[in-house]
Amino acid sequence: MKKERLMNIEKIVKKILEENELARKDDCFLILKVVLTIFPYDSVKTFTEVMSGAKNKGISFESITRARRKVQKNHPELKDKETSEIRDEEQKEYIDYSRER
Repeated sequence: MKKERLMNIEKIVKKILEENELARKDDCFLILKVVLTIFPYDSVKTFTEVMSGAKNKGISFESITRARRKVQKNHPELKDKETSEIRDEEQKEYIDYSRER
């Protein structure tokens, strides 16, 4: 069941990335679009209410951003070049930071 949910999230993420350039640049915007796609009638609820429901259904920010990375790995045309370079640099900085004692 979890694999099916992840595959569904991946399909939704891919569609959003194909249709929306801002979603390629901004994970927060991508997450918002995914949540609104999955829970279209919950837009009047508070963030806490929506995310509590999402968590109960196995949806998290991490699952959405992981799906984005997988989709962009398989479809590099859905990457924003500048954003990708910034993310790569931030990853290097984090690796350096994590190696420090």
